Amino acid sequence: MNNKDLKNLREDLVGELQAVNQYQKHIEETESEEIKRVLAHIRDDEKEHIAELMKIIKKLDETQREKFEKEEL
Repeated sequence: MNNKDLKNLREDLVGELQAVNQYQKHIEETESEEIKRVLAHIRDDEKEHIAELMKIIKKLDETQREKFEKEEL
């Protein structure tokens, strides 16, 4: 396990989570249905990125994998 890789992946995960929150906030603030639709699509792409990052973190970090398994994730 490369600690630098895991640190970078976790930082990337934080960025994706922040992006989801930002897009959601902007969706709630706009009245434009077109903007809502576009931002929701982008937000959902970010959620996919979160899942991909979690998958690789789980693969690389044995302790994290055990915690996921314990919580049935």
